[in-house]
Amino acid sequence: MKQWINELGLQQVDDPGIDKPVYRKPFDGRIALSAELEKQISISLREARDKRKLPRSKLAPLLGISEQVYGRYENKVSRLTVGRLIHLCEVLDATPEEIIAPAAPHLWGETETKAVLLLATIEKLRTFDEEILRDVFSLLSRIEETCGDSGNGAANAAPSCATAVDGETGSR
Repeated sequence: MKQWINELGLQQVDDPGIDKPVYRKPFDGRIALSAELEKQISISLREARDKRKLPRSKLAPLLGISEQVYGRYENKVSRLTVGRLIHLCEVLDATPEEIIAPAAPHLWGETETKAVLLLATIEKLRTFDEEILRDVFSLLSRIEETCGDSGNGAANAAPSCATAVDGETGSR
């Protein structure tokens, strides 16, 4: 277990929202506790709903719940289940990233820059049709074969990686 904790860079924390010590991953030198995560998710829900100009009174029935019950999610009184989060994404036409990433950007990258880049890339990829996605996937697979699948391997093989990418763009 210690090896797992070390490999993932987890740190033991005493979270007031949880009655036992837990292990969390720091991001930019800090660890978000459960109350902070819940607060950010509730803000994300409200922002997603507001962005779509959908009042609680119209959203709640789509979820099969009362407006008061839905309000508890936005006011950090009730915690979302994963099933409810999926349902909210469906009825809001929201991506999981839109709701979760503001609370846990470290799930998308070890640094803020990497998380922002990956989230922006995912957003772009969502706009492509299947044919373009196949092409992008094929290109990424060839880059991975050439450069290796680790960040350090790619850095060490930068000249050959650049050639692989240039060769690909030149063929189109």
